[in-house]
Amino acid sequence: PKIPPMPKAFPHLRLYLEALWRLIYPAQCAVCQASLELEEKGLCASCAAHLKTLRFSPEEAAVGQNFEFLDEAWSLYPYRSPVKEILFGIKFLKKRWLISSVFEEDLSEMALRITGDTPYEAVIPVPIHLSRLVDREFNQSALIAAKVAASSGTPLDLSRLQKRFATPSQNQLFREERKVNLYKAFKISAAQTVKGKRFLLVDDILTTGATAEEIARTLKEQGAEQVDLFTLARTEILG
Repeated sequence: PKIPPMPKAFPHLRLYLEALWRLIYPAQCAVCQASLELEEKGLCASCAAHLKTLRFSPEEAAVGQNFEFLDEAWSLYPYRSPVKEILFGIKFLKKRWLISSVFEEDLSEMALRITGDTPYEAVIPVPIHLSRLVDREFNQSALIAAKVAASSGTPLDLSRLQKRFATPSQNQLFREERKVNLYKAFKISAAQTVKGKRFLLVDDILTTGATAEEIARTLKEQGAEQVDLFTLARTEILG
């Protein structure tokens, strides 16, 4: 449960309220389940330190792969523990607050780095089909994209791109099968607004890049000049 909001006139009471809240609802680390100290948010000190060592350097963040439609791609972390456990908690246990409590600082820094040299028209999260959105209650990629947009001052666009139909899970498919699975799965709600513009796609995990590639193909087919991708994590062997 979240701590109830406090009136701004009584900011000094927040610490007391949080301490009381922790007694009633003890907080646990999203990775190792250890009890959290009052000053710890989302992760215990040990798991937070481990996460910090995993973050890619600016040079490592760039994805060294030649894509057919994507122009550039970056990721913050390799997709391994503790990143796996955190993303699982966000995506399937509905712990969406972990995006802010664990990733916000790194997200903000990377967002400024990526957008500093490129005037993007908008930040676009990789959309999910309505049926999945209803089942999950939120799109984790949209939550990440909102942080990227807010940090960089780039507009967030939640309506330009839509997923036309639900597709089977990509998890057990090979690269070529993924391409077939996703072909024409996305549509642009206002095609005339993409011509000659640059867009930054945002997703949680980069595996083969098939989803982002299909979106980039769709945007460029309608005249987009540049489509880049940012993800929180990427698998260590793409393909």
